[in-house]
Amino acid sequence: MIKAAADHQIVGMEVLDAALDLLLGGACHGCGRPGRSPCPACRARLCPRPHPVARVPVALLDPDLPIVAGLRYAPPVPGFLIAYKDREAWQLTGVLAGVLLAGLAGLRPPPGTVLVPVPSSAAAVRERGYDHTRELARWVSRRSGLPARQALRRVRDTRDQVGLDVRARWASQRGSMVADPRVSPCRVVVVDDVVTTGATCAEAARALMAAGHRVVGVVAIADTPRAEPRTPGRAHGVARATR
Repeated sequence: MIKAAADHQIVGMEVLDAALDLLLGGACHGCGRPGRSPCPACRARLCPRPHPVARVPVALLDPDLPIVAGLRYAPPVPGFLIAYKDREAWQLTGVLAGVLLAGLAGLRPPPGTVLVPVPSSAAAVRERGYDHTRELARWVSRRSGLPARQALRRVRDTRDQVGLDVRARWASQRGSMVADPRVSPCRVVVVDDVVTTGATCAEAARALMAAGHRVVGVVAIADTPRAEPRTPGRAHGVARATR
């Protein structure tokens, strides 16, 4: 009942946001062009292009754990993600979650796999009033038929990640999450918004594995443009047989 009410609230906000754009005038969050967001040009650039991502923290945890991102974190993607997370641009839910859905298709998880979003910090949830990754995972769940569970929680705050290198981010994130013991061990896919160094999704996977879950992949909207280091184990493919 509570989940259904929350879903209706999100849908209602999306409709209201779109109506306000039409009545009051809006601008594309990607390029600033007046009108609906995304504009036709930016919508074309948001067409998902699922691709494998390699990151050292994840490879050290499990060299065969695949990461798939739907887009590169380059303009206009940052504008849309920031607007959705921090400016209550609810009308972007379907656009961004659609990118996640395409990435999930690249992982090919078997039926019954559970989608587990990376939890936002308590401070971010208080400031925004909602957990954006959880809402995106719910949208993907409805379209994919895979259940979504809030199976992770943060047990301590982490440092501001801006400007930190891989080692510092991994040290900051390590031990910051635990799995909810009420969620029985199962096969899971970690859902994130942006993969930078990979420290956050590695910590999410570590916490889930420690609780007995089988993490079969990570899916994200985008990954930052950086050289993908060589990692131990065999090369990651966008689609692979799940373990």
